[in-house]
Amino acid sequence: MCQQRRQKNESAMPQCSRSTLPPPKQTKINGSSPSSLVRQVDPLVRALNTIMYGLLVHFGTLWMIELAPSHQQNDSSYTSPVREEGRTPSHLLSILFLHEYWVYLQHSNVFGNPLLQHLDRQYGIALLKKNQHWSIAGTLTAYWSRECLCLFLCLPYLQQQYVEQQQHYFSSTQYMILYSLIYHTIKSRGVRQDALQRSSPRFGIMRLVIDKFYLNSMAEVQVTLLRLFLQGFDTYIHFCVVRDLILLSSPGGVEWYISSMHVLFAVWVVHAALNQCFRCSTASVMVQAWHALTAKQMDGEVVNNSEGGDVIGGKNNIADEDDNDGSTEGESVSSGNSSLKSSGSKSTANLEYVDDTNDEYVVRQLLHHERVSDSLKGRQGGASSGVDKAIRLATSVSILAAFFMIGINNVPMQWLSSGHRATTSNMCTIFQDKSRVLSVALYSWLLWGLLYGIWAMFLKSRTYSQHSNQASSSRKRQISLIRMCDFTVMIGIAYLLPPESKGGLLFTLIVLTGKSFVQSMNVSFPRIAWNGVLAAEFITKLKILRMLQQSSDTMLTSCVLTVFWSLWVVTNANPTPCEIEKQRDVADAVFLGHPAELHDCWALWLRPYSLQERWQPPFWVWPLWPFHYVVGWYVCNYRQRLFGDQASFFCSDTVVYGNTMMQNWVATHFARHFVTNPRQVKGNIEAAARYAERVGVKVLCLGALNKAESINGGGLGIVNELGPRRKISVIHGNHLTAAAVVETIYQVFGDRKVKFFLTGASSKVGWAVAQALRDRHAYEVLCHSTDPGRRRFFREHGFASAASLAEGSAFSKYWIVGKYDTSVARLIPQSATAVVFSVPHPLGVRSDVRVIEAGTLHMDLQNLDRPRSFTNKLRAHEIFACHAASAVAAYRLKNGSPRIDEVGPVDPHEMDSWLNDAKLLGFQIPSFDPVEDEQETDCINKTKVVIVGSGPAGLSAAAMLSKKNIPHIVLEAQVGETFGSWSHHFSGLEITTQKKWCNLPGFSMANKDFPEENVTAEEYQHYLQQYVHRFNINIRRGVKVVSVEKKGSEECPWVVNYEDCSSKGNVQLLPAFSVIVATGKHRIPNKNTTDDVAGKLNKAAIPFVHSTEMCDGTTWERATTAARNGRLCILGLGNSAADIAALILQQCPTGDDDTTQIHIAARTVPPVFPRKRFVFRVDSLGFLVRLMPHFLQELFVHLLWTMIPSSKLCNGAFPSHLKRWRKINGRVPVIDKHGMIASGLQSGKLVGHGPILDVTSDRNVQFDDRNGRKTAIDMVILATGYNEECSLVDRDDKLNGLFKIGFGKDRFLPLRSIGDEAKEIVEEMSKAYDRALHL
Repeated sequence: MCQQRRQKNESAMPQCSRSTLPPPKQTKINGSSPSSLVRQVDPLVRALNTIMYGLLVHFGTLWMIELAPSHQQNDSSYTSPVREEGRTPSHLLSILFLHEYWVYLQHSNVFGNPLLQHLDRQYGIALLKKNQHWSIAGTLTAYWSRECLCLFLCLPYLQQQYVEQQQHYFSSTQYMILYSLIYHTIKSRGVRQDALQRSSPRFGIMRLVIDKFYLNSMAEVQVTLLRLFLQGFDTYIHFCVVRDLILLSSPGGVEWYISSMHVLFAVWVVHAALNQCFRCSTASVMVQAWHALTAKQMDGEVVNNSEGGDVIGGKNNIADEDDNDGSTEGESVSSGNSSLKSSGSKSTANLEYVDDTNDEYVVRQLLHHERVSDSLKGRQGGASSGVDKAIRLATSVSILAAFFMIGINNVPMQWLSSGHRATTSNMCTIFQDKSRVLSVALYSWLLWGLLYGIWAMFLKSRTYSQHSNQASSSRKRQISLIRMCDFTVMIGIAYLLPPESKGGLLFTLIVLTGKSFVQSMNVSFPRIAWNGVLAAEFITKLKILRMLQQSSDTMLTSCVLTVFWSLWVVTNANPTPCEIEKQRDVADAVFLGHPAELHDCWALWLRPYSLQERWQPPFWVWPLWPFHYVVGWYVCNYRQRLFGDQASFFCSDTVVYGNTMMQNWVATHFARHFVTNPRQVKGNIEAAARYAERVGVKVLCLGALNKAESINGGGLGIVNELGPRRKISVIHGNHLTAAAVVETIYQVFGDRKVKFFLTGASSKVGWAVAQALRDRHAYEVLCHSTDPGRRRFFREHGFASAASLAEGSAFSKYWIVGKYDTSVARLIPQSATAVVFSVPHPLGVRSDVRVIEAGTLHMDLQNLDRPRSFTNKLRAHEIFACHAASAVAAYRLKNGSPRIDEVGPVDPHEMDSWLNDAKLLGFQIPSFDPVEDEQETDCINKTKVVIVGSGPAGLSAAAMLSKKNIPHIVLEAQVGETFGSWSHHFSGLEITTQKKWCNLPGFSMANKDFPEENVTAEEYQHYLQQYVHRFNINIRRGVKVVSVEKKGSEECPWVVNYEDCSSKGNVQLLPAFSVIVATGKHRIPNKNTTDDVAGKLNKAAIPFVHSTEMCDGTTWERATTAARNGRLCILGLGNSAADIAALILQQCPTGDDDTTQIHIAARTVPPVFPRKRFVFRVDSLGFLVRLMPHFLQELFVHLLWTMIPSSKLCNGAFPSHLKRWRKINGRVPVIDKHGMIASGLQSGKLVGHGPILDVTSDRNVQFDDRNGRKTAIDMVILATGYNEECSLVDRDDKLNGLFKIGFGKDRFLPLRSIGDEAKEIVEEMSKAYDRALHL
C-alpha cells in the first residue's frame, strides 16, 4: 500500500523531481563540499531529520507563546476585536491563522534546514539552466503576494483600542506587518527586474533567494549576514502574528488555536518529510500551479530561450529535465553552458565558468548578465502578465496599509473585526436616514478621491497620448466637472465638521479653485510646484477624512472601497510605471549633455515651464548654493555607483521628430566637475554610453564638455570602451556645428574683407572654421592659442597666431568665440560683434556686444509629435547644432549608411553634407541682420564730445562715454603708442600704490598679464593700451589743441582750435557739444627754480638734467658714476627724488671701499613712510584717510609721522633750521618703496642739505647748511616736479559743458580719484546730452 501511494505521489510530481536514486558515490567526506555532503545523506535519514527539526520548531513556538506576556488578557482597559467574536474565531480569521502558521513553519524550515535549502536550490538551478526565469519570478511573486494579502487581512484582528480615551494605537506587530508588506513588494519588483534581464546582480533578489551562503571574503560574509537577517526577521514577523492572534483571543479561542496548530503541524511535517524522501520541492508544485494559471494566456505561444525554444505549460517544459542525485550543480550548469556556447547569439569569450566538477558559484554563473543574449531578454507573454498582476496586488495592499495606518491612523478593513454585519435591515436603516446617506456619500467620495490620487501619483503610467482638440476640450470639461463635484462635497462636509476644523477645508476650496483656473488657461506651471500643491491638498483632505471615520457606516464604506480599489488596481488596463519601463520604444538618437552651473538643476526640477524664452534661474535659487553643491557632489560621485548605469543620466525629454525618436539625456555631473572630478565624469559618460548600447540606442551624440579632449578624446575613448562589436554610432556633432558657424558668418558679413579674431582655434570645430573662412571667403583670421606648439602649427598652415586675448582686442572688433573663457568678456572691444559657438558662452555680462549664436539651429515644430519639455535652456524652436546632428546621423542610418563614428577631426569638405541633410529634416540656420559697413569718413566730423589728452583721465572719460554711446574723439599731440606723460617719466619708475588702486573704470589689470603686486610706468602704459582696445577708443594722434573757445552754435556751443603737428600753423575748427580737458598735471616739467639754480649750474658748467630726462642708459650711467664718487646732487625731496636715489643706490657697489654718496638739497623736510610695514600698506591707509575730514587727515598723518622710524631718520639727516611739514595741505609724503631711503640715511650714503645757495666755477656747491662748507658736484638731477596748472583753460564751465579731469588735489590715490571723477562728469554730461536730444 505504501508502494502504491509512493507511485501515486511520484506520478503526480513534476518529472524533474522524479529520480532514480543511484548508488552512493565512493567519495571522501573530508574532500566534499557542503552540497555534496547533503546529497550523500540517505533519503529516509533526510526525512527523519526534517521531522526532528519540525518538532523542534513547533513545540518551541508553543513554549515561547506560553512565556509571552499576557497583560492584554488581564487589563480591562484594553479591548480586542478578536475577543468579541465569542469562544471560537470566525471562519476568515481561522483561515488566516492557519495560513500564517503554515507560512511560519515553512519559513522556519527554509531558514534553518539545510536539507530544504539544498532541495529548493537544486530546483532553482534546473529552472535557470532552462532559462525559465519568468517561472521563478511568477512562483515567487505569487507566493509573496498571497503572503502580503494574508498579512494585510490580519491587521484589523490585531488592532487594540484604549477604552477610556477611545484612541487607537498600533502594536509593534502591526508595524512589523507594514514593514513586511513593503519588503515583499520590493522583493517582487526586484525579481521581476531580474526576470526581464535574465540575470541578477550582486544584490539582485533572484540571486539572493537561490544562491548559497558564502564566507570566502568579507564582502560575502556581509551579504550572507544580510540574507540571514532578512530571512530571520521575516520569520519572526510571522511568529509575532501567530502569537498575537492567540494572546488577543478569548480562552475558548486559545484552545481552538492550539488544537489547530497541532493538526496543521502534523499535516505540514508529513508534507515536508515526503518532500525530502522523494526529492520533490514545494517550489516544483508551485511552478506547475503557476504554469497552469498562465497556460490559457500562453496557449500556443512559443517562448524562445537559449535552449532552442521551450513551450511553457506545453509538453516540453522544465519538468522534462532529469534531475538525479548523481548530478551536481556544476554538471547542470555545464550542460547549460554548452548549449549557450552553441547558440552563438552573443559572445561569451570574456565569461569565465566553473569546471564540471566544481559546484561553487553555480548560481552566479547562471545569472550572469552575459549568459543570455539580449534578444531573449524582456517580457514573456502571459507569464509576465501574471507577474505584473501579482506585483500589483502586493503593491496595492502595501499602499493601503501605509495609507490607513500612517494617513488615517487606523487599520484597513476594520469592519471585518468590528462585529458589525451588513444585513438587509441594517442597510435599510441607512437609506431611511438621510443624514447617514449624506455622510456615507460624502465620506465615500472623499476616500475614493484620495485613493484615486494615490493611484494616479504612484501607479499610473506617464505615457504620452496625443489627443485631438475636441478630445482635449472634452477632457478639460470632465476635469472641471469633477472638480466642481469635489468642491460641492467639501462644502457638504463643512456641515459635518466643528467650526474650528473648517480652516483646512477653506484651504482645500482655494486650492481646487486655483487649480481649475490654472489648467483652464493653459498656464505653464512647474511640476515640482504643482506636486507641492497636490501634496498640500492631499494632506488637508486626509486630515478631514480622519475626522469622519468613526462610525460603523464609514467602516463598512472603507472596507467596500478598499476591496474595490484593490481589484481595480490589479485589473486596470493602464500599466504601472515599472511595467512600461522596459516596454518603451528605444530612442533612435540620444543627445548626452550636462548642466553648466550647479543651480541649473532647477531647469529639470521646475518643468514644465514656458519655452517662449530661454530659461533663467529664479532669484531665490542663489542662496541655496550649499544645497546645490551637495546635490552635485552626490549625483557626480555616487548616483551611478549605487543604482547602475541607468542612473548616470536623467532622461529629460522624449520626442519624435519626423520619423526619428530623439531623447535628451542630462548627465549627472556639472561643468565644474570636469576640473574637480574628471575621473568620475569620465565614468558617468561611459556608463551612459554602455546603457545606450545595451538598450539599443542607434546614435549617441556627445554634447558640450562631454566630448572634451581631456576626458575622452572627443568620443574616441567611448568608442574604445564599447569595443569593436558595438552597434551604436558615437558622434560629437562637430561637422554640423562647424558648417553652421561658417554659413552664419557668411550670412552676416558677406563678401566684405573682414578680419576675425578666433578663440578656441585649436578645437576641432575652431580649426575647421578657420580653414573654411580663409579658403572659401578669403577672410583674414587671427588664431588664438596659449600653447606655443599650436601657434607654430597655425603659422605653418599660413595663419597668424596670437598668444593673448589682448592681441585680439588690438586686431579686430569682430570675434569668433569658440572657447568658454571669462577673460573674453573682459577683453572683447566695446560694441564689438561676437560670433559664438561655445556652450555656454561667456558674453552674457556684456550687453554692449552683439552676440550671434552660430552653434544653434532652428527646428520645425510641426515635425514634433508632442511639445518639448526640456530644451537645454533654449527656446522651444531652438536646438544646438550638435544635438541636431544626432537626428542627421539617425536619418543616414535609416537610409542604409553603415555605423557612423564621428569622433575625429572635422573635415571642411565633408561638413556641408551634414548641413544639407539637416536642412532636409527641417533644421534651419537662424536669420541675422548683416553687420553695417564701417564709415570711411573721418569720425572727427561727427563727434559730439572732444577729449583733449590721452592720459588716464582722458581715457577714463572716453571709456565712460563709450558705455553711454555718446560719440566722442580723443585728441593727442603725441605721435605713437604713448599715453599722456607716462612715457616722459624716468625709466624704471614704479607706481607707488598697488595695482588695484590704479585700475581705471570698467577694466582692471588681470593677474595673468600683471602678476606682481605693483606695476611700473612701462607696464602701466601696456595696461592703458589694453584699455584703449577694450573700449574701442578713437584717438586722433599728432593733433595739438591750440585753444578752446565758446562761440559755436546752440547745438555745439564749443569750438576746439587744433592743428596737425605735421603742418603747424594750419589751425582748424572742431565744434563740440562738450569738451573735456584732460591734459594732466605732469605734462610740463619745472626745469628751474625760483632762485635760478639752473642758470648757476650753467655758469659753473655743471651738467644737470630734469628727472623726466632720465630715460636713457647714458644718463643713468653718468649719474651712477657721480654717485660712486660722492659727487651727485639731487635737487628736491619728493617721491621722484626718492625713487631716483633708490635706483642709483641699487646700482652702486657695497663694501669697505665704497665711497657712494648722494647729496639731497631740500627746502623743507617731508615725512618718510615705508610702503609696507607688517600687514599695513600706506596706500590702503591712504584710501581710508581720503574718506576723513581734512582736520582728521592732518591729525592722522602727523601721528604716523611721529611714530615711524624712517621719518625720524629723515628728520635727523637734514639741518635743523630747515622747515618741517606741519600740515599735509594736499601734499604727498615721501614713500620709501624698498627701504633704500631709510638705509641710505642711516648709512650716510644719503646726505641731507638745505637748498643750493651758490655754485662756484670750480664745480663746488654751497648748500644752506649754515656751516660754510662747499661740496664738489659733478652732476645735478632736478627733481623739481611739474607745472600743474592747465595752460589750455583757466577753469571749467560745467554748466555749459566744459570740464577738467585730472587736476584734483587727491594725492593719496590719484588714479583712483581720476576714475571716480570721470564717472561723475560723464554721468552729468550724459543727462545734458539726453536733454539736448529731446529738445
